[in-house]
Amino acid sequence: MQTARELFSLIFKKEDIPSEQLVRCELACSIAIEAQNVPESGVVRSIDVAQILSSLNVDEETLIATLVSDTNLVNIYTIEMIEERFGASTAELVAGIRKLNQFKEFDINRRSDDVQNERLRQMLLAMTSDIRIMIVKLAYRVARLRHLKYEDPEACHQIASETELIFSPLANRLGIAQLKWELEDLSFRYLHEKEYKEIASQLNVKRTEREGYISRTIETLGELLSSHNIKAKISGRPKHIYSIWKKMQRKQLPMDELYDLRAVRIYVDSVKDCYEVLGLIHSRWNYVKQEFDDYIATPKENGYQSIHTVIIGPEGNTVEIQIRTPEMHYNSEYGVAAHWRYKEGGKGFDKQLEKSISNVRQLLESSDDPEIFKEISTELQSQNIFVMTPENEIITLRQGATPLDFAYSIHTKLGHRCRGAKINGRIKPLSTPLKTGDKVEILTIKNGQPSRNWLNPNLGYLTSSSARNKVKNWFNKQNKEENTQAGEAIYHREIKRLHAESLTLSQILERFKYNDSDIFFEDIGKSRINERQLASAIQRLLKPQIKLGSNQKSFTFKAKEAANDAAQTTAYVVGATQLTTNLAPCCQPKFEDDIVGYVTRGRGITVHNRACVNILNLTHDELQRLIDVSWNKEQAEQPDYQASLHIIAFDRKGLLRDVMSTLSELNVNLIDSQTHTDLQERTVDMNLTLEIDSNMVLGDILDYIERIKNIESASILRQ
Repeated sequence: MQTARELFSLIFKKEDIPSEQLVRCELACSIAIEAQNVPESGVVRSIDVAQILSSLNVDEETLIATLVSDTNLVNIYTIEMIEERFGASTAELVAGIRKLNQFKEFDINRRSDDVQNERLRQMLLAMTSDIRIMIVKLAYRVARLRHLKYEDPEACHQIASETELIFSPLANRLGIAQLKWELEDLSFRYLHEKEYKEIASQLNVKRTEREGYISRTIETLGELLSSHNIKAKISGRPKHIYSIWKKMQRKQLPMDELYDLRAVRIYVDSVKDCYEVLGLIHSRWNYVKQEFDDYIATPKENGYQSIHTVIIGPEGNTVEIQIRTPEMHYNSEYGVAAHWRYKEGGKGFDKQLEKSISNVRQLLESSDDPEIFKEISTELQSQNIFVMTPENEIITLRQGATPLDFAYSIHTKLGHRCRGAKINGRIKPLSTPLKTGDKVEILTIKNGQPSRNWLNPNLGYLTSSSARNKVKNWFNKQNKEENTQAGEAIYHREIKRLHAESLTLSQILERFKYNDSDIFFEDIGKSRINERQLASAIQRLLKPQIKLGSNQKSFTFKAKEAANDAAQTTAYVVGATQLTTNLAPCCQPKFEDDIVGYVTRGRGITVHNRACVNILNLTHDELQRLIDVSWNKEQAEQPDYQASLHIIAFDRKGLLRDVMSTLSELNVNLIDSQTHTDLQERTVDMNLTLEIDSNMVLGDILDYIERIKNIESASILRQ
């Protein structure tokens, strides 16, 4: 049995570690040894993984986290205990490594198509908060493959298949060649044992000997170029068994007809130097003419540029040589010519995630300093999330998507029938934001139909425009009478909630430019006018009045100073300030939004947000009616106002805290609160006096409050 000191020397290979760090390293070694004495619950030991990573020259923190991430330690050392001993940063690494090691949702039999494989790779990357976690996971997989010969054939095939389809491409994508080739070779060994042995037997020299040959060739080339005063960087490596087999398959050739079993790459400063180097090499050694390709003069379709030639090199062996500039190399590795995109089927890759990976590859390639691993320990950012169905099919959604978005992304009818959802086995609200790695099960009823509440943007049910359109289309297909009745009910509900009984229907119809109330109600029912737009219009028509009580602040609305209700004066036509302007009810542009004017027939200029869907969908002829407008800053800056809210709820612990938290998130200032709790009925009445920004819609505040658990209703306080 190794001692902690012996293991330290084997893993860390340093003598100049600061004393404080030395204590942490030795403690990690002791804990890893402790894991070996626990009855095994896993095949791979963290000590084996740390040895693999030690050869990659990773930083000490990664090695410490690896040593204490052994699966046998999960039930012995909690993340809190690890944080106490090693600090928060190491604890976060260990938590991430455990999360990936415990992720068992691979199903190779179901995941035979390239789309699902690619989604799984992206999901694993998106689950990784620190790139070092993925590097450790890949090393765990190498260690698992090394032990695979001791397992039954079914397990061998399963692990090797996962590696070939998921983990080898991830190592390739991240540019970690040392792990990539071993993952590929070992998985190939168990999936294609016969072919593996045939190729291995034909390679009449060992890998170490081939690597030695490459080193000698690089040295000879370096001397040749230096003697002609050409500055160059030279790298090279022998092809491994899996790579040889792939090329044999692609070119339909036996191994003895392949010329690039040994490959060298030369980087020079300019295109001129590329051709000068080519001339020197061809004058020194014979070359295979049919293997010569000039992709500088004639780039590949994807923009790839380089010179390829095969020479009969030292000792009579063939060597493939690639000559390129740093710019050509950058484009091939990180730009549009990046080879993994077409070798792995990288179609539809997440752009934001791709950018993060490109940065990682560049940093890994630019330095052998272990501190570089700390520099790249940033989150791999993704514009998407990746969630799973109960059958482990992976669905790609935008950040912030909900279970309802998930249901509609699978099938429109599933969305319509949805009435609940389980996330990772637990029932959660339909407005719950999903996270990468979640498993979602949709709960349905037989003859379900969508709810109009789903279209209320404040309730957070739907974030996808596609899903919202599916719901809108369903309501549009309902008969006129149903939509009209539903719209009228929504209208009266908002009037009651906002205590706006003083307004007449005709005032609101005029605000929305409608002459017929039935058509107006029908459009509300069809969600052509949503509840937020309706609440905003009602609020703008309500003229704030000062109403002070004698001993306490209690009022419906109180303006700090007279509010400007003339919306048409908040924006003007550039060069013609006398023209009448009106804010469009469809998009309700706010002060400092990017706006544009639309010349209407008989109603002056309507001011829209430039991103308004109605502006984006204008025909070519209608685009000619757009006009430049600008905000009138003096008149647009309306004062804050005060409002009193009445909330009815069922009592529970933390209710008031959640209400206060919601108001804080909305940036609403609480001036006064009066709360009465009926202990027998377990109900709560709250009267809250709020100071509200003039640009905020009261209906939004009411919606957010009603989303809080146990809240029955929220409305403007009646006087």
